[in-house]
Amino acid sequence: MRFVQYMLVPWTVVFVYTFFSFFMGQNGLYARKHLEAEKIRLSENRKALEHTAHDFLNTRENLKHDHDMLSVYARQLGYGKADEKFIRIRGLNVAVNANMTAGQVLYATNPEYISDSVIKIISSCFGFTILLFFLIKDFFLSP
Repeated sequence: MRFVQYMLVPWTVVFVYTFFSFFMGQNGLYARKHLEAEKIRLSENRKALEHTAHDFLNTRENLKHDHDMLSVYARQLGYGKADEKFIRIRGLNVAVNANMTAGQVLYATNPEYISDSVIKIISSCFGFTILLFFLIKDFFLSP
């Protein structure tokens, strides 16, 4: 009977190590969910950047080939022709694509996890606690 009790100690260590590694380890569920959320966030930012780049390329092509649009765009930016006199009012922001954002600056963050050495220490502590419990129980209950 004592052999079976003492065999519970290594199995406890293995179980606790596996449990913490599976949920809170470096490749555990918590770290993977964090990385998946970051992947989605980066993908959305990439799509926004592609959309903005596409709009800028369309505007550039239109300005390159259509001189009337070029003069309208220049006028919206506050420029005029050489023989014109006009009053420029600052702060109106009536330019085309003036409020277009070019994406966000995103920094990759490391997922939060428990290191493998800490998980080994935790599982060893659980194992030693079970072993100590059995040793104390055998000491006090021995005839």
